[in-house]
Amino acid sequence: MNAPVSVTHLVKILDGRRILDRISFVLQPGEITALLGPNGAGKTTLIGCILGLLSADEGTVRLWGEDMTALRPETRARVGFVPQTMTGLTWFRVGELMNYLAQYRGRPEDVEDTSWAAWAKLDPQARVKTLSGGERQRLAIILALRFSPELVVLDEPVASLDPQARHDFMRLLPEYVRRSGASVLISSHIISDLEDICDRFLMVRKGQLVLDIGAREVAGSVRRLAGPPDAALGLEILAEDYDGAVWVRGWREDLEDAGSPVLPGDVERLFLALTR
Repeated sequence: MNAPVSVTHLVKILDGRRILDRISFVLQPGEITALLGPNGAGKTTLIGCILGLLSADEGTVRLWGEDMTALRPETRARVGFVPQTMTGLTWFRVGELMNYLAQYRGRPEDVEDTSWAAWAKLDPQARVKTLSGGERQRLAIILALRFSPELVVLDEPVASLDPQARHDFMRLLPEYVRRSGASVLISSHIISDLEDICDRFLMVRKGQLVLDIGAREVAGSVRRLAGPPDAALGLEILAEDYDGAVWVRGWREDLEDAGSPVLPGDVERLFLALTR
């Protein structure tokens, strides 16, 4: 079975600058994958290429085996996208906009998932232009997820949400994935939100994919050590931390007394060490 997303040696050049540099990865069904990187790392450009909003200068992007440059309409209808900021179409009422965009689904088998509308609690009679930033973002999430897409791409979806709405969204998203088997790619600077719900982390820096790692591997065999390990231990050094500590991969329980002390660490600290 073809993967929902397959990116191979992707290169994107803008204004003579290489924004994406031979990035490759595959997204699997039923997984939530975090796309992490500092400002300017190329995250939004990568999302644009995955969605076909930008064309690749080299390499390929395939959705379920179809090249992004030649997707069938029914394949596009399997994708839901939440941008960082929802703009345009502000003259519609909320209910009118939902009905209007529903006409473009093109898949008669689609059944509306009303759980997202219940979470958003928006007045269907309200004009989009009168909504606050957080309300517009909740509307964008409804529009993307109401017909249960099989691939969900979210670019900073919770930055403008209040704490309660953000908390509830981060609870509902894994439930949605378990229920639908969808594949989710989510970009966010709030790494603490992602650490508990993501199955995998893609970390990018200056247009390059510096780490592609599963959450289970992070918990099981990635450690932050007080200093460089003995080479004889065979550990892979991932990054040096600002305080002289070292992040390693391949840690085992039998090494607890064999080298440098293990220090506290989490995904956010690993990310900072890799991308600073």
